[in-house]
Amino acid sequence: MARLAGAREVRLDAGTGIVTVADAVALLARAKPELAASLDRCACVAGDTIVRRADAMPADGRLALLPPVAGG
Repeated sequence: MARLAGAREVRLDAGTGIVTVADAVALLARAKPELAASLDRCACVAGDTIVRRADAMPADGRLALLPPVAGG
């Protein structure tokens, strides 16, 4: 994801319209269209917990995205 985004961290001004994790992911997709196709397959993490897209945004407003991995 960092390679596609061009940075390890992306900061966005979410304003007051971001209520759920899904809202934040949608905002990221609009701000970084090169990531949009990959975001549906990523897991979202707040702290050390995987969160659902329907969950409320964490109080600190920080999310990490984990791209899918494959292997055997």
